[in-house]
Amino acid sequence: MASGKPFQEDGHRPPKLSRGAKCTRCRGQAVISLPSHHALFCPDCYLRFFQNAVRRAMKQSAVHPETPLMVAVSGGKDSLAAWSVLHEMGYRTRGLHLDLGIEGFSEASADAIERFAAPRGLAWSRYALEDLIGFSIPEIRRRTRRKICSVCGLLKRQLLNRLTVREGFGVLVTGHNLDDEAGRLLGNLVRHRTEYLEKQSPFLPSTHPRLPVKIKPLYRVEAHEIRIYCELSGIEPLQASCPLSRGATSHVFKEALAFLEMKMPGTKRDFLFTYLERNRPAKAAETFGTCRECGEPCYETLCSVCNLLGQLKDRDAKRSRDEPSS
Repeated sequence: MASGKPFQEDGHRPPKLSRGAKCTRCRGQAVISLPSHHALFCPDCYLRFFQNAVRRAMKQSAVHPETPLMVAVSGGKDSLAAWSVLHEMGYRTRGLHLDLGIEGFSEASADAIERFAAPRGLAWSRYALEDLIGFSIPEIRRRTRRKICSVCGLLKRQLLNRLTVREGFGVLVTGHNLDDEAGRLLGNLVRHRTEYLEKQSPFLPSTHPRLPVKIKPLYRVEAHEIRIYCELSGIEPLQASCPLSRGATSHVFKEALAFLEMKMPGTKRDFLFTYLERNRPAKAAETFGTCRECGEPCYETLCSVCNLLGQLKDRDAKRSRDEPSS
């Protein structure tokens, strides 16, 4: 399944393996080195290692094996790997894709999903953001001063929740990995965002009949481990990054942790897992109202999506009034 060439980890050159390096599990020829696990793997044992990490996460989630899962898919390596491994483990799954309307990038994302799903006989749904709310991400970017990554994240969270429930699913799977979760934790700690730290969990229960359970089965595996899994499994994810994500602060926190990981393998795992086990603040009971515009659950009288749309429409109306008549 693999060439005899070692795989590269993020942030530094891959460890050199001697010709006689042995797999930690089966003592066969090793081609993969994971310093953070103090382990060497042959391709077959690596795939078992990866699946076991996801199996452990799913067991912790307490989701019943017969429960259908809606998997949010972007076409990138993380979401496709999550969908793949859950399918391999026998879960009933369906993909859910939100087309953001980014020229070139959105089409490539959908192509990567179809390239993955078709030969495996997997079904998926595609929803265009513009059809759902009247605006694409590039259009929103032109109309607001807010950071577009923040706006995009807000829209994806709320709309994926709504679409999951609309399609009759009670569980939403996302492809967030260990790097994502550790980077998010570092950012929230640096900024003292207690309200976000309360929700720093790979498993979020449903707190309202119109909100799904949310799980992150890849939270125990790192980005480079997912990349290896994709290569061994014949998955061809979208390689390009979102062209609008340049300058996102999440990258800064991930880079800081990658530097520490390079110097001290295992740092990211210890940082995240220790926090989840010992230091997470107690979560206050959530009280939901109903959005007066769309009827979805929210904390205020207007949900974040409808509030944003109202601002965009008000700005368009003001611009129309200010334009001189011909």
